[in-house]
Amino acid sequence: MKNNKISLRLKIVAVAAIALAGVFSSCNKALPDAEPINPPVLNPEASQSIGSKIESDANYSIYLAAVKRVPGLLDKLKDKSNTFTAFVPDNAGFQASGIPSAAVINAMPLASVIGMVQYSLLPGQQHLSGEFGTFPNTQFPTSLNIGTLPGTPVPLQMSIFPSKLSNGFWVNNIPVKSADEKYTNGTIHKMAAVVAPPSKLLSDEIYSNPDLLYFKNAIEYADAGASGTASLNYLMGYAVMNMTVLVPNNAAFQELIYGLAYGYYIGLGLTPTQADAYASSLAANPDVFKIPGFSTLASPATVKGILAYHFLASEATGYQPMQRIFSNNFATTPSFYQTLVNGSVPEHPGVKVTTTYNSGMVSAITFTGLGTFPPGGTPFSGPAANATSWDKNCVNGVYYVIDKILLPQ
Repeated sequence: MKNNKISLRLKIVAVAAIALAGVFSSCNKALPDAEPINPPVLNPEASQSIGSKIESDANYSIYLAAVKRVPGLLDKLKDKSNTFTAFVPDNAGFQASGIPSAAVINAMPLASVIGMVQYSLLPGQQHLSGEFGTFPNTQFPTSLNIGTLPGTPVPLQMSIFPSKLSNGFWVNNIPVKSADEKYTNGTIHKMAAVVAPPSKLLSDEIYSNPDLLYFKNAIEYADAGASGTASLNYLMGYAVMNMTVLVPNNAAFQELIYGLAYGYYIGLGLTPTQADAYASSLAANPDVFKIPGFSTLASPATVKGILAYHFLASEATGYQPMQRIFSNNFATTPSFYQTLVNGSVPEHPGVKVTTTYNSGMVSAITFTGLGTFPPGGTPFSGPAANATSWDKNCVNGVYYVIDKILLPQ
């Protein structure tokens, strides 16, 4: 009986071994091929990629020449697995920007061409015109890398600012003349001109302009004891800011300083002739803020309050200077815009902005401050400040040069 039990056990083990052998045998068989997962076609009605379009259409020959100077970019634009939103000027758009031919592109410095082309591309997604907001502008990072985020290894991409407004579809301050041209790997928005990338910080560009020297010196005076983001000068040189700054020219500061000094000297009992002479001498000196005793005319806090009125802000950003407003982004009817002053006086009405259009483009723009000089006039009744230049785009913001200082009260 014992031998029979052993025999039965051996049979069971043998059967199990045969079964396991069958399992392992089946595991050694070749696995079936995985069925490929085909991603949805981006624009099924399209037959060409963006790269193929600019390569085959003679109207894009200047842009094609620029793309060819960027190593590997044409292949990426032709690859249907890549997706782009492209803000592309046709030949007429380049010519409107002073670039008449591909030969001129080929003669330009390589870094300039690469920057221009990379700034025209939003990688990774297709954005149609209906997706872009109105106001304030929304930042979209382009393919143009400008370094790393300060203190981190995070890459910093140059942003571009599309907006769909009642007065048209714009990219920065350049109008789009044909939107939503769909291709197999994205969309082309045809530009009326080249959207050029900025290359300088606000501080670098403004401080190097001799006609804006008083503004630079006024910021230095107003920043006494301030550091970090409490310093206007720090903000002007901080690459990740996104500001809109109204910059009074030298003549505007001279007018204000003369008025302050003339009233002060008259108050001391000087004759009008004497007061005029002293006030004129002070106003003519760009280093007037460094003169001992200037604080009797205006303290650093007073000057900082005046300067704060020239940095546009909004409640949506906590009254931080974090919105870039191009001239075409301002309302087409006179409207008020908040400033840094609203951070301490939320109910302040702000600066009144009036734009004038000619042939679809801004031809004039004025800024009117609440205060009048001398003080005591009806609010917003004084002469408006005229923008002598506008849409001066920098890495960390856009600025306007104006011919009068705006007073917040």
